[in-house]
Amino acid sequence: EKFKFGGVGAIYKSIGVVTDDDDDDDIVNEQKDEEEGGSSLFDDILSGGATSTIGGGSDPLEELFGKSPAPTPSASSASDKEEEAAAPFDLNSIPAFEKFRVLHTDPMVLAIDDFFTNEECDKYVQMSIDAEKQQTNAGGGGDETTQEEPALQPMLLGQSQTVGKDSRSKAQRTSTTWFHYYKGVPELMAKASRLLGLEGIDRFEEPQTVRYRRNEKFTWHLDALSPEEANNPSGSGQRIATLLVYLTDVPAGSGGATMFRDLGGNNGAEDSQPLKVRPKKGSALLFFPSAGGIPGAPFDIRTLHCGEAVAEDAENEKWIAQLWLRQRGYEPTAPVGNSHGDASDEIGRYCTSQV
Repeated sequence: EKFKFGGVGAIYKSIGVVTDDDDDDDIVNEQKDEEEGGSSLFDDILSGGATSTIGGGSDPLEELFGKSPAPTPSASSASDKEEEAAAPFDLNSIPAFEKFRVLHTDPMVLAIDDFFTNEECDKYVQMSIDAEKQQTNAGGGGDETTQEEPALQPMLLGQSQTVGKDSRSKAQRTSTTWFHYYKGVPELMAKASRLLGLEGIDRFEEPQTVRYRRNEKFTWHLDALSPEEANNPSGSGQRIATLLVYLTDVPAGSGGATMFRDLGGNNGAEDSQPLKVRPKKGSALLFFPSAGGIPGAPFDIRTLHCGEAVAEDAENEKWIAQLWLRQRGYEPTAPVGNSHGDASDEIGRYCTSQV
C-alpha cells in the first residue's frame, strides 16, 4: 500500500518499508503505529481526513497542505492571494523524492534522505560563513569572501522565535542562526513546496541556517507558537510544519542528534529510548508541531524535542537549514526587504534546470 503526501506526486512511500541503505545508526528507534485500529493523524491522511483537531475538525489535508485557509480579513490578505496565484514556476518539474523513512506515525515524523545534494548542502554552509566574515569585517577594509551577490547576503540575526526573550530562555540555545532571503535559497524553497504539495511559498517563514559548534545545543522545546501569537487575527496563524535539512554529517557517538523525548518505543515503558535522528548530510526531517495531540490544544506536546550537544571531539560541526510553514500567508521581517515574490524568478529557473 502506498500513500501520497501533499500535492500531485509530492511524496510516495511504501508503508513499513525502510530503504536498503538505511543502517542501525541512522535511527536509535524507528517506531511504527502502536495501536492497531486506533485513530492517528497518519490514518487520517490515508483516509482523507476525519479526526484532526486543527481548525476545529476540518479536513487536515486542506488545513495542512492545501491552499491557505481563509483568514480573518487583514491588510495583507489580498496580496497573499495574488502572490500565491501568480507563482510562475512548475514544482512538478522537480523529481519526486524517493528515499523516505517513517520514523513515527502519530504524531507523524518523516525522514527524506534524498532532499538535498552534497553540492547544495555545501553551498548553504558557505553562504552563511561568507556572510559572517563580511559582517565581522564590516568597516575593516575589505574581505576575501566568495559571496556571489551581496544584496542577498543572509543576516546573522541570532535566535529565532522558538526561543523566548529572557536570559533563561536564551540559554536554551547556544547555536548561531542566519536568516536568508527567499530569493537566495531557491533550492530550499522549491523542494520544501514540492515536498508538501504547495503551489507557492507565501506561507513559509524566513529560511534559516543554523550552526552548532562543538558543545553547542538546543534544549527541550516546542516549535509551535504561543496561543497569543498563533491566534492573532491579523497574523499568520500557527506553525503547522517543521522542516529541518541536515547540511553536514554528524557520526554516531558525536552527539548533535535531533531527539523527541516522548516518541520512544516500548509503549512508554521506563526502559524505552527517545526517538533520535542522527544528522545525515542531505537528508531532511519533517514533523508537525500543532497537528493532533490533545483536542483543542494549540500545539502537540508530543513533538517536544531537542538538539543534542555536539561532542567536543566531533569531527564536524552540525549545520542545518530550517523552515516553518504557517496556516496563512506570512509577512517576513528579516533580512530587510525580504519578499516571497522576489524569489519567483529564481525558483522558476531552478525548477527549469531540473527538467
